[in-house]
Amino acid sequence: MMRKIFLFAVAIILFTNMNLLAQNGQDSTNKNCDDEKWLNWKDYEWFHWEFHGKPFMEVNYGFGTTDHKKLKSSFADNGLLELKLGYASRSTHYSENIIQFSEKYLFGSKLGADLKSSSTVIGEMKSNLWRFGFAKREGYAYKFNNFSIMPYNSSGFSWSRLDMINYPAQFYLLINPPMSLDDAFNDTEILNRFHDAYRFGTVNEGGIKFDIASTVSFNVSYEAAVIFPRHLVWKHLGSMIIEESAKHFLGNFIDEVSDSSPYATPIVDFLLNNGLSYAFFTLKKDKMNWPFATETPLTYETIKFGITVTF
Repeated sequence: MMRKIFLFAVAIILFTNMNLLAQNGQDSTNKNCDDEKWLNWKDYEWFHWEFHGKPFMEVNYGFGTTDHKKLKSSFADNGLLELKLGYASRSTHYSENIIQFSEKYLFGSKLGADLKSSSTVIGEMKSNLWRFGFAKREGYAYKFNNFSIMPYNSSGFSWSRLDMINYPAQFYLLINPPMSLDDAFNDTEILNRFHDAYRFGTVNEGGIKFDIASTVSFNVSYEAAVIFPRHLVWKHLGSMIIEESAKHFLGNFIDEVSDSSPYATPIVDFLLNNGLSYAFFTLKKDKMNWPFATETPLTYETIKFGITVTF
């Protein structure tokens, strides 16, 4: 069954590529038209990572939770510090009051219990997570003179290193109700799959930026990250194709919305793309490469507040 789903998804990608080539052939006499169509093929931009546009720097602070669905133990809540460096581009879309934007960036983060203000509860495990990666952030914005409201969806890849400060075996007599020693050692084995090693994963984020004069932005966002205990290339590729195919169909629908109701586009794009991302994140909590039979990953959910300076 999984093989059939995978082959079906590959067929969809091949079919849409053939349609794109056919459209390019028909419109080859109009370069500007081709460029506008290219901007709408969001799911193919992973393969075009040239950086262009205005450089920007962003700093974020946040707080959130860590989870693994097979753990009996609980993690202490985390704080987050993050730096992003990238390039931002914008284009007018149908109206001077509706703009389309795209940002590609590198990021580095630290998540740890020592970065939040509240104290740790007895029996909760403390940890530090260092990570780096790259991502893209896209959406449509409402522009009012020198002020813009920019709802967005972003997705990317990360490499994370988890350092456990406390292990379950240290707490099994303190937890109420008490944890059995067998559960404590089972949790330790799971955590050792992540501890002191770099692990690959995915990062999705939905949020809103409030842009002042295209120079300074304030943002609030919600991030959902998945960390794989190991990287299964082919199953990850199959899962990614299914997710990207779903995003492609949503992209076509959003294009139709933008043709008929431009002022609804930013809201529709925000709700549909972030809803899809969270749906896949929920499915991956059990199987890291859903729908394939794979291990349970470590997950992070974080609320973030940030400031961006565009040069």
